[in-house]
Amino acid sequence: MAAGSALILAGGRGARIGYDKKKLELDGDGETVIAVLITKLRTLFPEVLVSSNTPFVHDHIVVLPDKLGTGPLAGIYQGLRYCHSAYLYVVACDMPFISLEYIRYMQEVMRQKPVDACVARRDDGLYEPFNSFFNKSCITPMYEALVRHEYKISTLLDRLRLHIIDLATMQAFNQEDMFFNINAPADLDRAKRKVQSRALGR
Repeated sequence: MAAGSALILAGGRGARIGYDKKKLELDGDGETVIAVLITKLRTLFPEVLVSSNTPFVHDHIVVLPDKLGTGPLAGIYQGLRYCHSAYLYVVACDMPFISLEYIRYMQEVMRQKPVDACVARRDDGLYEPFNSFFNKSCITPMYEALVRHEYKISTLLDRLRLHIIDLATMQAFNQEDMFFNINAPADLDRAKRKVQSRALGR
């Protein structure tokens, strides 16, 4: 099997932002957030997939529509069934500030530990299910959850063998924005300011 695969979740309707999130842009040069993610992930993964129920065309990218259930859990399930690796990195198409260093750290966890998933959990107890890894061992429990119409990823995670990344470990990577996602116009404005500040070295 290949050394890990990656899945970009791009099935959301973008109701709050007002358009399909696959069209999100940050710097006005016509390059979308999802295209930037694909380029970054290809430096780490031989296989990059996109989960979407609407058309998406990008160089040699396989697009996977949901086959069972709906929502992110259905997308991850389909990605695990299709991918050619033992484990799958999952990120959403509206998360522009992923950290490759952090992803490499999680890759090592998945290589070395017999766990179903590697996922961060905030101090308030809530999981960060995107920007995480899932093993193919999750296929059966995901299938069972989807058949029961249980679509909350957090409910499923409580049933799995997890390697949980705590806040202190996350902070060690000095990437405070790696879980930032764009839901509304205000989030998009904030992301654009972050990009401009980084370009200016601030």
